[in-house]
Amino acid sequence: MLFQQIVINALIRASELGLLAIGLTVTYDILKFANFAHVEFACIGAFLAYTMNVTLGMNIILAGLVAILVVGVLSIFIDRLVFIRLRGASSIALMVTSLGLGIALRNGVRAIWGARIKGYAIGLQNPVELIGVRITPVQIFIILTSVISMVIIHLILKRTKLGKAMRATSANPALAQACGIHTERIVRWVWFMGASLAALGGIMIGLDTHLTPRMGFSVMIPVFAISILGGLGNPYGAMVGALILGLTENIGLYTDLGKILTLNGLIGNLTGLYIPTGYKLAISFIIMIVVLLWRPSGIMGKRER
Repeated sequence: MLFQQIVINALIRASELGLLAIGLTVTYDILKFANFAHVEFACIGAFLAYTMNVTLGMNIILAGLVAILVVGVLSIFIDRLVFIRLRGASSIALMVTSLGLGIALRNGVRAIWGARIKGYAIGLQNPVELIGVRITPVQIFIILTSVISMVIIHLILKRTKLGKAMRATSANPALAQACGIHTERIVRWVWFMGASLAALGGIMIGLDTHLTPRMGFSVMIPVFAISILGGLGNPYGAMVGALILGLTENIGLYTDLGKILTLNGLIGNLTGLYIPTGYKLAISFIIMIVVLLWRPSGIMGKRER
């Protein structure tokens, strides 16, 4: 496979998972716990968009926007119902709660929409040739949407009062409250932003592949690997981590390990030895383990003193 095609495939993968990882790391930065239910918001958003697109006949873009807003509001409701009662609790208690919530949301999706594989009403996507690579119009849309979304997140974090208030709340919630920042309101915005990004990422995955109730759970390890690699709490690190993971996965899948083991034929003749696609998650595990051993704070994370 041409290297350009590997890069394009990596960009598509990074665009999908990067949105989820940014939402996860923004949530972690304010709430200070790893939210295992985060990936289930991606699944809910994808299935809500499916209902509006296929069942109600709504345009996929409009269906996606409505689904993103609904998931954002749903996340605030969940925070008011569950997590507000755990303010000040240990991170372990919060993680366990989010894990249980994730299981409940996953099974709720299965109960409502069933276990069968579904897809959006977007028709057959014929690939086009661009700069020597094959890519479908939907995949181009996924990359452009992700880039635009990341630019918007950057502008929110750096150029708005909300972004400044979020950074202040992350650094010192008590001091931010004393300075007149309504920290609970900031928490609600963080839940809305994180869940909305997750829903957008889930819709992008659904457009590129298909919908199943386990689609959120299936990307949990890669999303956490990206967040750890980039540095938990750093959205820019999540972007870098997504690109690294996307490249590593695709290079790993398309590398002939036989040539490497035999030094390209010098000590034997073994070719056609590739990593099966079913073991792609192993690459995420390896990346996560290496980062935790080498630099637990991640590439762009702050070292603990």
